Amino acid sequence: MAGDKGSVCVTGGTGYVATWLVMRLLQHGYSVRATVRSDPERKKDISYLTNLPGASEKLQIFNADLDQPDSFDAAIEGCIGVFHVAHPIDLTNQEPEEVVTKRAVEGTLGILNACLKSKTVKRVVYTSSAATIMFNGKGLDYTDETMWSDLDICRRRPLYPLSYLISKTESERTALEFGEKHGLEVVSVILTLVVGPFISPTLPVSGKCYLPIINAGNEDQYQYLLNTHMVHIDDVASAHIFLFECPNAKGRYICSSDEVTIQAMIQFLSANYPEVKIPDNIDTYMTLKVTHIYSPCLEREREREREMEEDKGIVCVTGGTGHVASWLIMKLLQHGYSVRATVRSDPPDCKKDISFLTSLPRATEKLQIYNADLNKPDSFDAPIKGCIGVFHVAHPMDQDNKEPEEIVTKRAVEGTLGILNACLNSKTVKRVVYTSSAVTVMVNNKGLRETDESTWSDIDICRSQKLYSTSYLVSKTVTERTALEFADKHGLDLVTLVLPLVVGPFICPRMPASVSMALAMILGNQDQYQYLINLHMVHIDDLASAHIFVFEYPNAKGRYICSSVEITIHRMFEFLLEKYPDVQIPSIDHLEAEIKAHKISSLSSKKLLESGFKFKFGLDEIFDGTIQCCKEKGFL
Repeated sequence: MAGDKGSVCVTGGTGYVATWLVMRLLQHGYSVRATVRSDPERKKDISYLTNLPGASEKLQIFNADLDQPDSFDAAIEGCIGVFHVAHPIDLTNQEPEEVVTKRAVEGTLGILNACLKSKTVKRVVYTSSAATIMFNGKGLDYTDETMWSDLDICRRRPLYPLSYLISKTESERTALEFGEKHGLEVVSVILTLVVGPFISPTLPVSGKCYLPIINAGNEDQYQYLLNTHMVHIDDVASAHIFLFECPNAKGRYICSSDEVTIQAMIQFLSANYPEVKIPDNIDTYMTLKVTHIYSPCLEREREREREMEEDKGIVCVTGGTGHVASWLIMKLLQHGYSVRATVRSDPPDCKKDISFLTSLPRATEKLQIYNADLNKPDSFDAPIKGCIGVFHVAHPMDQDNKEPEEIVTKRAVEGTLGILNACLNSKTVKRVVYTSSAVTVMVNNKGLRETDESTWSDIDICRSQKLYSTSYLVSKTVTERTALEFADKHGLDLVTLVLPLVVGPFICPRMPASVSMALAMILGNQDQYQYLINLHMVHIDDLASAHIFVFEYPNAKGRYICSSVEITIHRMFEFLLEKYPDVQIPSIDHLEAEIKAHKISSLSSKKLLESGFKFKFGLDEIFDGTIQCCKEKGFL
C-alpha cells in the first residue's frame, strides 16, 4: 500500500462500482470518506466495506442522501477530490421521471457546491453511463464523447428504464456545465455494462443484465444483450483513479473494453461453460420476439458486425496524418477495409509521432504506414500496388504564400499524376476518390446564386484578387482538373469530392487549420473574420462517410459537392452568443461594409444527396463536437 495521498470522498459507497472503487483507493494510499444513506435502525450491514484492508485506519463512513443536497458538506470538507458515483435507481419506473431527475440533479449540485465551499477539492470525477450517449437516433457507426442521448427519443420509445436514462443524461450535463461555469475541474467517466466480481452482498443490477442467458427463464432480458458493450469492474475503478490523477484530464471519457453480440455471447458461454444449459430457442426468440421491436438497431448492429468481420480489400489513403485523412482511415478500418496510409518521411533527427494512427482500433491488424512524398511521384508505387482503391487526400499546404504559386502547383500536379500512374500500373485499383475543395468552384465572376459541380473557379481572378493562400486556390483547381482529364484519357475511374470548411472533432494532435478558422470568433482571430462572411461547412464524420459512399456507389461519376451547413457571419455571431454565453465574442461591426458588398452564393450538394447519401450532423453537432474536442486537447 502506498503512502497517504490525501482524503477523497466516494458517494453512494455501498453500490457495486463505489465499493470496488473504495477498495482500490485504499490500496492506492488514499484516505476515503464513503457516503451512505442514513440507516437509523442500523439494519444495513456494511461490514464488507469496514472490513476492507486498510479500512480501520483510512476509511470513514458518512451519512448523506441525494434528497438532502447539503448533507454531503461534512463528508467533502477537507477532501482533495470527490468521486460522485451515487445516483437514484428506479428500474421499474415506479416514480415519475421528473421526480427522479430532480433528485439526481439537485443532489449533484449540492455535492458540487460542497466541493466549491471546501476550497480543497482539486477535481471531481463523475460516474456517468453509456445511457447518456447511445440513444440519439443518428444511426452512427461509431459513438464517442461528443454524442449526447436525445431525451425526446428516450421518452418516445419504451426504453429501459426511462427515468434512469433521462436523469443520468441531465445530471452529467449539469455537472459539466457547473464545472465550466464555476471553474471547478469536473471529469466524467461514461461506463458501459460493468461486470466482474463484486464485494457487495447482493448481485449488482449489471450482473442481472448479463446473466439471463445462464439463468434460464429471464427471456425478457435478452433484448438488452443484442449488442453489449462491457468493461471489467477493476478496469472501471482504475480508470476513475487514472482520470483523477492525470494532470491533463478534461471533459468526458468513455470507458468500454469489450463489445459482443448475443450470438457471440452464446458461443462463448457454450464453449467456456459446457456444464451450463443455454436455452435452445434463443435464435427463434430473437427473431420472433425482439426483432420487430428493435429491428432498426438490430439490423444496424448486424450490418456493422458483418462489415467488421468481412475483409473488403486494401485501399490507400495519401496524406495520412492530416485532419481529413486520419479520420477517413479510422472510418475505413471500421468499415472492414485494410488501409495503407502514406506519410512524408521524417528527417532522422525529427521523428513525427503517428501513434494517433497506429493506436486506432484494428490498426495493428489492418493498417500499414508507407513513406511517400508528392515531391517524389514514384514513391507512391509501393503503397498503391495491390490496392482496390485510392483516396488521394494529400496536397501541399502553403497558407502564407511563402513559395511561388508555380512551384506549389507543379508539386501538386506531378505528385497527383504519379499517384494516378501508380493506379494504372497496379492493374487492381478500381476507383480513385480525389479530395478537392470548394475553392475550385467558388471564385468566379458569374454572380451565381447557387454553385454546383459544373462551375470552376477562374484562376486569373484568384491571382488578381490576391486571395488568402493563392497558391492553394490555384494548385487545387489545376490539380483537380488534371486528375479528371487524366482519368478520362486513360479510362481510370476517378471521382472527386468538393469540400467546404471541414469542422468537428479530430484525432490528429494539432488543431487543424479549418477548425481554427471555424472557431475564429471564439479564439478572437479577427483577421480571419473576412472568411466567415458566408461560410459553408461539413462535419468531419459526414465527410469521411461521403468518401466511402462515393467509393462504393456503383454509379458514381465526376464531381460531388459535399456541404451540409451554410451560415452567414451574422447568424454565426448570434448562434455562438446564444449557445456559448460564457464565451466572449468580439464585435463584427467593423466588417459591415465588407459584409454588404459580399455576394452570397450557395453550394449545392444536390447531386450527392440524390445519389442516396445522407448527412447526419447539423450546426449544433458540428460546434459541440469541435469545442468539446478542443477542450479535451487543451486548445480551449
